[in-house]
Amino acid sequence: MDIKDFSYSWRFTNEDFALFSDAELSQIEVLSEETATDIWYSYCDERLLPKSYFVKDIIARKMPLLTADCGWGDEKAENATRSLLESTLDEYMDGCINVCFESEKALKVSTKLFCNKWSDFCYPSDYLIIDHGDKALLYYEDLIYYLDKIDKS
Repeated sequence: MDIKDFSYSWRFTNEDFALFSDAELSQIEVLSEETATDIWYSYCDERLLPKSYFVKDIIARKMPLLTADCGWGDEKAENATRSLLESTLDEYMDGCINVCFESEKALKVSTKLFCNKWSDFCYPSDYLIIDHGDKALLYYEDLIYYLDKIDKS
């Protein structure tokens, strides 16, 4: 599927949100529904899909925070979040990460592009799973948590 056909493409192709260049859009691949679901379920079981339960479970497990304030609208704070993401995702910087918007919708994105334009990926989401191997980051409103995969054994 072409990024322009993705249900969340307006985030990257609408000038009211963010207008990515063709070169930037070429660094984004739409993942199949099956792949997106597999990634989502590796972190979240079915009972967590409704947002309220998902967030309550995160709070109940006292997930470790990467940052408690991404700094929306404050250039200095947004740059600090960018630097924090770059250092956290450093080993993936030459590759890609997966960004899950919901259980069936995800993108494979250049890690550099994601870090550089993190706020464009996150806004206006309530939450995103940013999968980078054995662990992930969970963006929830203005917070970023560390998230572990579910042991399904």
